[in-house]
Amino acid sequence: MLNTNQQSFEHRALEADIKRLSREIREKRELPEYKKMPEKELIKQTLRSIIRPLSPSAATAPSAATAPSATKQTSSTKEAVLPDYLRDSPPEIKLLVEKLIDNVFHQGIEKTIKEASRAGDFILDAFHDALTDKLYDELKKRKLI
Repeated sequence: MLNTNQQSFEHRALEADIKRLSREIREKRELPEYKKMPEKELIKQTLRSIIRPLSPSAATAPSAATAPSATKQTSSTKEAVLPDYLRDSPPEIKLLVEKLIDNVFHQGIEKTIKEASRAGDFILDAFHDALTDKLYDELKKRKLI
């Protein structure tokens, strides 16, 4: 079991990422083209601006208009948020996306994006969709959106 100092150290990257995301979301919300955008889509667009420069494969990822919609699918053993299109995927794929989401909370978004991009475009897209849902819930809980 981790003591309080280890826990706060592990989550320091996540806290910095959440502050950065909430700031970038507020800034985007002020722009006319984002004013009427739903919060979840705004988070997705903000994450895309982080993913694109960190992942060489992200340039070939589908746009928001063509990417499959991500909706919550909770596992009975975890609070994982997986896109519906992973429903028929092998358990290894689901587990990898869940592991990547968990890594965000311990290693931060940027390091995890690099890891996800090494797994390929499909995993990166699924990770992006799942992370959008997970961060939406967290930002709502903290009243940052």
